[in-house]
Amino acid sequence: MSESNTHISRYNELIEASPTATAIYYTRDIVINAANSQMLTFLGKDSSIIGKPLLQAIPELSGQPFLALLQKVFDTGETHHSQQDEAKILINGELKTFYFNYTYKAILDQHGKTEAIIHSAINVTDLVSAKLAMKDAQERLSLALESAEIGTWDLDTLSENLYWDERCRELFGFEGNEHIIYSQALDCIHPDDKAKVLQAVQQAIDPSNTLTYDIRYRTIGNTSGNIRWVHCKGRAYFNDQGIAYRFAGTTRDITEETKLRQSEQRLMALVNYNADHMSIADLEGNLIYMNEAARILLNVPQQADITTLSAKDFYTPGELHRVQHNIIPSIDSKEGWQGVIHLKPYQTNEEIPCQVNYILIKDPLTDEIIGRGATARDLRPEMKAKSELQRLATIVDISEDFCNYSDLNGNTIYINRSGKKLIGMDDNGMATANIYKYHSPSSSAKISTEIMEHLLREEQWSGTLELMHLQTREIIPIHKQLFIIRDELTKRPTAIAGIARDLRAEINARQAMDEKNSELRRSIREMEFLANAVPAVVWTATPDGMLDFINQRWYECSDIPIADSLGTKWAATMHSDDLPGTLKAWGKSLSTGSSYQTEFRLKDKYGQYRWWLVRALPLTDKNGHIIKWYGTNTDITQQKELEKQKDNFLGVASHELKTPVTSIKAYAQVLEMTLRRSGDVKNASLMTKMDRQINRLTSLIGDLLDVTKINSGRLQLVYEPFDFNQLVEEVIENTQLTAERHQIKKELGFKGTITGDRERICQVVVNLLSNAIKYSPEANQIIVYTEDHGTEVQLCVQDFGIGLTRDKQDHVFEQFYRVSGTKEHTFPGLGLGLYISSEIVNQLG
Repeated sequence: MSESNTHISRYNELIEASPTATAIYYTRDIVINAANSQMLTFLGKDSSIIGKPLLQAIPELSGQPFLALLQKVFDTGETHHSQQDEAKILINGELKTFYFNYTYKAILDQHGKTEAIIHSAINVTDLVSAKLAMKDAQERLSLALESAEIGTWDLDTLSENLYWDERCRELFGFEGNEHIIYSQALDCIHPDDKAKVLQAVQQAIDPSNTLTYDIRYRTIGNTSGNIRWVHCKGRAYFNDQGIAYRFAGTTRDITEETKLRQSEQRLMALVNYNADHMSIADLEGNLIYMNEAARILLNVPQQADITTLSAKDFYTPGELHRVQHNIIPSIDSKEGWQGVIHLKPYQTNEEIPCQVNYILIKDPLTDEIIGRGATARDLRPEMKAKSELQRLATIVDISEDFCNYSDLNGNTIYINRSGKKLIGMDDNGMATANIYKYHSPSSSAKISTEIMEHLLREEQWSGTLELMHLQTREIIPIHKQLFIIRDELTKRPTAIAGIARDLRAEINARQAMDEKNSELRRSIREMEFLANAVPAVVWTATPDGMLDFINQRWYECSDIPIADSLGTKWAATMHSDDLPGTLKAWGKSLSTGSSYQTEFRLKDKYGQYRWWLVRALPLTDKNGHIIKWYGTNTDITQQKELEKQKDNFLGVASHELKTPVTSIKAYAQVLEMTLRRSGDVKNASLMTKMDRQINRLTSLIGDLLDVTKINSGRLQLVYEPFDFNQLVEEVIENTQLTAERHQIKKELGFKGTITGDRERICQVVVNLLSNAIKYSPEANQIIVYTEDHGTEVQLCVQDFGIGLTRDKQDHVFEQFYRVSGTKEHTFPGLGLGLYISSEIVNQLG
C-alpha cells in the first residue's frame, strides 16, 4: 500500500469516528472520497454519492457558493470557516433551506500542496429559525409594551450582554444609550434583594426547572440613587444541548402600588395578629371582617367565607337575645360598651366567657353609623390561672422538699407537710413558729445579719444552712433558696419564701464518692508506675486524638518536655517528609475506629532523627463508642539502618550480577546457534533450556534492582501518552507464546490513550499476567478485562488457580511475601513482582 493510500485510509477512519457530520474531498474537482452517516443525513443522500464529484452527487448545490469556496481552499491551502450559512438541499424530492456552521480544512502533503479537504458541519437550522421568528415576534411585542409603559430586557447569557429598551433604562436609572452588561444591572438591585433575584435567574436558566421567572424587587437608580419597586417576568430559551442562550422578559414599575399595599399590610398585620378577637359587622349583624385571633377563638375555618356569617352563628339563643335587646341599644356613640359576654364557637355548643368592647363605626363623610366593631379577650386563661394557683398550692403542700413562707420578721405563715415532718413540728406549733426557732444558732445568726440584707437588695439568695429538729435537736444540713415576695401594686417587700433540700443523703454519697476517688487515684498512680517501667514510650489519647498522657520514657528520647508534647504538639519535632502521611493515617483511624500503625522520624534530644514504629488501639464501650486510645512508640532506628544496609547490598549485588549474567546469556545463545548448525539438536535443546533459566535469573536480578531503586527513591518514571489497549494486546501476545498450557482470553472494553510510563505500566501488566499463570497450574484459562471508568482505566486479570484467603489478601503487595503452605516449593520467585507493581502504580498516582 502506498503512503498516499495509507493516509487516505487513515483519514477515512477518522471520518467514520468523528462525532460531527464530516466528509473528505480529493482533487480540484472536489470528489467525495468519504462521508460519515451524519453528513449523509444532512445532505439527504446515501453512500452512492461516494466517489463522485460534488456537483454530480448533489446537483442542487449548483449556483450556490460551496464549490467555489472548496476550490479556493484547494488552491490556497487556507482553512475556511463559516457561521450560520444558508444552504438549499433536496430532501425527499423537496428543496429545503438549511443553515450550517462549517469548516473546510486543507490537508497538505510534504511539499505544501493540498492533498485533501476535510469538511465538518453542524446543523444550526433550528437556532437560526428560532432567532428569525423571535425577531419578528419581538417587534410586534415592543409596540404593545411601549403603549403599556412596560419595559423590556434581553440578556445574552453566554456573552452577558444586556439589551434594555428606554423604559427599562429609566426604571434602573440609566441615561443615554450606553452599552450595558449583566454585572451593571446587578449593581442596580437593592442589596437586600440581590440574593433572591440571582436565585430566581438561576432557576429560570436551569432546563430541568419548570418554574417561571416572576419576581418583585427593588432597584437603586444608577445615577439618582432613587429606590423603586419593579415587577419582572421572563423566560429562558435553550438550544439543543439544553444550554440557555437567551433570557428575556418585561419590567413594570410597581412603586406606588407597593407602597400602598405595604401601608395596608402594616395596618392589617397590626389588626390581624392582635392577640384579642377583633371583628366588624354591619347594622344587621352580618360579618364584614374577622382577624386571625377571632377565627381561632371562634373555630372559624380558614377557607370559610366570613361574609356569609352573622352574629347569630356565635351566640346561644339566650345570649343573642341579651346582646340584641339590651347591649346594642346601650352602646354609647363615643364611649362604646364594655362587659362580659359568652361567645359560642362556630358550629359548637361550647360557651366562652369573654371581656368585650363594642364601638360604633361611622362614615367619615356623613357621620352616619354604618357598622359595629368589637374586641374580645378570652377570660378562660385568667380563670385557668386561678385554678392553676390552687393546684400549685396543692403541689407545694405535697412536695418532698421543705417549703416555707414567712413575714419579714421571720414569723412563719406556712410550712408544707414535708417541712413540718423534717423539723418535727405539728400543726399546732406553726402558729407560734419563727424561722430562727427551727434553724441552728449559727444559721439563725447568718440569716439575721447577712441574708436578710442580701435578700432586700438582690431579691433572692441561695446557699447552705442548717435546720434543727425541734424534738431531737439534730442538726440537718440543707441547701436553701430564699426569695423576696413583693406587693403587686406597690412593689414593697411583704414576705419571704423558701425552698430547702435535705443534704444528708447527698453528703453521705459524696463521702462514698471521695473514698472511690481515692481508690481510683491510687490505681492511676499504680498504672502510671507500670507505664513508666516499660521500655517503650506509652501514651494515651482522647477519642478525638488529643494526647493526654505520655510516660517518662519520653524524656529519654524527645527534644521537648512531656507537658509541651500533649494534645497535638507531639508532632512538632517530626520530620517534615513524614508529617502529612502520619496525620492522614491518624485521622483515618480516628474516623473509622480502626487500629493505628505507622512509622515516622522524630528529632531526639541530641538533634538527630530516629525512626519509631507507632501502634495504637481504641478502647470502646459496650455500644462501640471510643473511650480512649492506648498507644506505644518503639525505636526502630537500628532496624531501619539494617534494612538500608540490606538494600545497599541488594543493589550492589544485583548490579554486579547483571553484567556476568548478560555475558552468560550471550554465550549460551551463540553456543545454541553453533550446535544447531552442526546438527546437534539434543544439546541445542539443552542450551535453549539454559537460556530460559538465564532469563529467569535476569528477571530476578531486575526485580532486585527495581526494589533498591524504589526503596532509595531512585525509580525514574517517563510520562508520555500511549495507546493502553495496544500495550495490553502486546503483553497478551508475547505471554501467550510461552504459556503453552493456558489460553489467554481478552475482553477489552477500554479504547483510548492514557499518559504514564509505558514501560513501567507494561511491567505491571506482565507481572499480573505471569502471576496468574504461575498460580493456576491446573487451569487452562486466563481472562484479561479492561474497563473505562471515566477519568481512570481499570485492568483485571482473572485466573482459576489456587486462590488466596481473605486474611492474606492485604499482604500480597509486601516485599518478599509469597504464598505459604504445602505447595510453596512449586511456585518459584522472590515475592517481589506484586510489590514492584504496587509501587509503580502508587508512584504514577
